[in-house]
Amino acid sequence: MPETIDFVDVYEYLLKHDVEHPVTVLKHGQPHAVMVPYDIFTALQKMNQKAMHISELSQEDLDTILNAEIPAECRAFDGEVKK
Repeated sequence: MPETIDFVDVYEYLLKHDVEHPVTVLKHGQPHAVMVPYDIFTALQKMNQKAMHISELSQEDLDTILNAEIPAECRAFDGEVKK
């Protein structure tokens, strides 16, 4: 299960832990930000990937995603999805 911390605890968390995996930062009990290890951050920057909200996707994009064929080699990860 992904780790979550409250935003007021970020400083203390960083003093005591290395960020080795994504950590969700909550503000007023709601997800506000995600801390990721620096190597993951730089890898994402190199790939020029940018986060976008689902509302920014066109209906065509949504249909493409929903109708995409899942490669057989990815079936090993089916257990990570809650049903």
